Parts: sequence; structure tokens; C-alpha cells
Amino acid sequence: MASYRYSGFDAGGDSVAGTLEASSEREAFDRLSGDGILPSRLEPAAGEERESAASPIAAGPVAAAGAAAAGRVPMAARVLFVRELATFLNADVPLLEALGVLRRQETHAAFQRILAEVHDRVAGGESFSKALQHHPKTFPMLLTSMVRVGETAGTLGPVLEQMAAWMEHDEEVRVEIRNAMAYPLMILTLGIVTVFVLVSFALPRITSIFEGFGTTLPLPTRMLMAVARFMGHWWWIMLVLAGAAWAAARGALRTPAGRRAFDRLSMRMPVFGPLVRRAAIARFARAGASLLASGVPLLDALKVVRDLLPNTMLQASVDQTIARVTRGQSLARTLSETPWFPAAATHLLAVGERTGRLGEMFDRVAQTFERQMRAQIKVLLNLLAPFMIILLAGLVGLIAISILLPIFQLTKLMH
Repeated sequence: MASYRYSGFDAGGDSVAGTLEASSEREAFDRLSGDGILPSRLEPAAGEERESAASPIAAGPVAAAGAAAAGRVPMAARVLFVRELATFLNADVPLLEALGVLRRQETHAAFQRILAEVHDRVAGGESFSKALQHHPKTFPMLLTSMVRVGETAGTLGPVLEQMAAWMEHDEEVRVEIRNAMAYPLMILTLGIVTVFVLVSFALPRITSIFEGFGTTLPLPTRMLMAVARFMGHWWWIMLVLAGAAWAAARGALRTPAGRRAFDRLSMRMPVFGPLVRRAAIARFARAGASLLASGVPLLDALKVVRDLLPNTMLQASVDQTIARVTRGQSLARTLSETPWFPAAATHLLAVGERTGRLGEMFDRVAQTFERQMRAQIKVLLNLLAPFMIILLAGLVGLIAISILLPIFQLTKLMH
């Protein structure tokens, strides 16, 4: 028997947490579900090892390799799998047969092993949604929750179509941001290489010639040389300090208080705070729209979406909302009383509650805040490139002056 920690919601919508003894993670999940608890997190307690992927319900020999490779599957492969599986199911192909076909045609080795394990679990009598839960890094909670809804309602094909669209949209936003960052990163790399070459090769050669005349180097050159010597001799101290700072920051973020402080700071930063907030609200609304469109009740949708939010402050706001909506209060009014949801979002949700079109209003909120987020990212990136060019030009200019001053002084001495 092993100990498992869990957190989630009970049938009344209240947050619960604790530990329980079970022989496997699957048994722990089933026991919690039987007690009316919807677990949002379930993991081995400290000192316990996570259950191996090769559990008794996995019929094939591929189970052990699946979980280890879960984090290396590209999003494009996952989106294609969900899209093709939806096509098969909408064409009345049985789930097990569809999984077998997709497993055989998958070219990504790690993903092929995961699909083989999922296929074996389903063949062994496990539901598709539970089979996906064994790979949370590959199949996010929203996908497994939507699959569970589709299995219950008998609409797995249409539900997977919606999820494929959601995943494609999410990946599209990520790719757009990555592509926009390519130019500033290229400028930064070029600048670092230029500075390194000037300080490491050009400056020492010129100053060594100048020092042969027994005269004093100009002050800017001496300062730059001191920095270069320090970095050359004590670079390992800089690496140690940077590593220690990184480890301390990671350790602080692992604590609840440190995580809350960081999340609160990230939401209140002058420039990036509104961007972080818009991105989180857009994700919240997009996932909520997908769940409601699939027939998931509002409270269940909020419980799932809550764990998709990357910010603990927003999670706390949704926890409060779940508790108050459970008591019959308005979703929009509850969200409006938190400091993180702007009036534009809560107003649309209030309209949705009054007209019975809450799913549609969730989708509209997502579109609005995604549009604002993209516009702000575009402005920031358009400003970032010129700022970096000016900064690097100033740095290179300072180094160039430090190199040229000794040359000018040497010319005067020769005359």
C-alpha cells in the first residue's frame, strides 16, 4: 500500500485535500470518485514512488516506456491524433480499432509508445478517459475531462473535434509568439557575440601595444579592462551566484507563500501584468466555452478550468466563485467582486447568464481577450527590437571608444 496526496472538490463544491492509502494511483482515483470527490491533483506522498506505467491493467509490453517519454511529444502530433481520432469516430469506426490504426501510423517514437499503452489499457477494459489520465503531460486535464463527457453522453467524436480546434488555436498563439521573438533573439545573440569578440580579442591586443610605451591608459579603457579581467578570472563565481539565485528562486516558487507572492507580483507589474492577466482570462474563457458547448454543467466546468489556470491568485478567485455559485449566486457578480476579472469580461458573462447563452459569452470573452493579448504582444515586440538595437549599439559604442582612445593617444605620442 502507498500513500497518495489529493486535492479537489466534494459534491457540494467545497475544496478538499488530504491523503489516503491505496495499492495504486488508479485505485486511489476510483476511491475518491466513489466518495463523490472530483480530484484535481493526485500524486504520491513524500517518499513514495509514482506508480509504474506498466500496471496490471496495461496489456502490452510498451507500458513502461510511455510515461517517461510523455513530456517530449510535440503539440502538432497531439493535435493531429485528436483530429484524426475524431474523424474515425464520426465515421462510426470503433474506438479500439481507431486507436490501433493511429498507433501504427504514428511516426513519433515516444508518442507511438504512449498510444500503444493507451490502446492496451482500453483493450483491457479501461475507459478511454482513464487511459489518457496516465499521461497528464501529453494529454492535458481539459482533454481528459472532455473525453469523459463525450463517453458519458455518447458524443465522443464531436467532443474530440472541439478539442482539436481548441488545441490548434492554443498552438497557433504559441507559434505566433515564438516567431515574433525570433528577430529580437537574433539581435541579442549577434550583440553578445560582437561584445565578446571586441572585449576578448581586439581590446587586449591594442592595450598591450599601448602599455609597452609605459603610459597610462585612458580611464574608460582601464575600466573596461578591469571588467574583462574580472570576468576572465572569476567567471565561475558569476556562474555559481547565478546558479544559487536560480535554485533559491525555484525553491521559493515551490512553497505556497512564494508562489502566491510571485503570482501576485506578475499580475500587478506595470507593463506585463495586464498581459499576464489577459492571457489567463482568455485561457479560462476558451476552456469554459469548450466545456459548456459539450454539455458539461457550469460547476463541473469551473472545477476543470480552475486547474488550467497558471496563476494561484486566479485559482483562488475561481475557488471562491465555485463556492458561491454552488449556493446559487451569480457567476458574473462573483467574478466582478474579485480584483482580477475586468468589467468587460464579467459584463459579457452577465449577459450570457440572463439570456441563457453563457457558453457563447464565454467564447466571446475568449475572443476579446485573445485579440487584446495579441495586440499587446505585437506592440511590445515591435518596441523590444529597437530597444535592444539601441542598447547593444550603446554598449558596442562604449567598447569602441575604449579601444579607439588608446589608439588616438598612441598616435599623439608617436608624433
